[in-house]
Amino acid sequence: MFVVITGASRGIGMELAYIYAKHKYNLFLTCKKNIIELYRLKNELEEKFGIVVVIKKGHIENGDLEKINDIYLLINNASIAEYNLFCDTTIDRYYEIIDANIIDCLLATREVLPKLQKNKMGIILNISSIWGIVGSSMESVYSLTKAGIIGFTKSLAKENEFTGVSIFSIALGMVDTDMNNNLSNEDKKYIIEKLDNKKMMTKEFVANKIFEIILNNSYKNGDVIEINNGLK
Repeated sequence: MFVVITGASRGIGMELAYIYAKHKYNLFLTCKKNIIELYRLKNELEEKFGIVVVIKKGHIENGDLEKINDIYLLINNASIAEYNLFCDTTIDRYYEIIDANIIDCLLATREVLPKLQKNKMGIILNISSIWGIVGSSMESVYSLTKAGIIGFTKSLAKENEFTGVSIFSIALGMVDTDMNNNLSNEDKKYIIEKLDNKKMMTKEFVANKIFEIILNNSYKNGDVIEINNGLK
């Protein structure tokens, strides 16, 4: 069985790849830019766990999954962020964020969903953010995309109510990943002071939590589950 994970060259996506490889799932992994790191990960996982790992730079598009029919799970994880005033963010950056956060999710889902429907089983998990629920100052475009992912999840879940395919979303709080490197130390400190335990969640904690939720069927079709640490 294959697990498809987008944005797997770093952060939560990479941690999820390790977890599913350890449990002997074959993997289809994508990245936006860092294909060298994805090659390194592919070689490591294949050698260590004896599985098949297929990699792709860019979106999952027509034909990429043509020979892969036994898909168990799609995790739409790929995402980028921008910490800036709305009117100070360039139009090109608007398109870049929307492409990475929304278009990537739509295209991957479009390729995987018919295979899951044909098999009358499978799961699609869309990674969103708490900012998609409550919004965030200085991250309006990012918040827009994450709210869009939540709306897409709820709608697609209703479309697939009787297909055997489960679709849900996870809205993450503050996680210590490369995505937050665009924040200054002062901004990080300000945010961290508001968190329940005064520290960001680790990517390892979040990835394991996601694995447990899926393994234990701790969700319903169309759910938006918060994995949060007090961010609001």
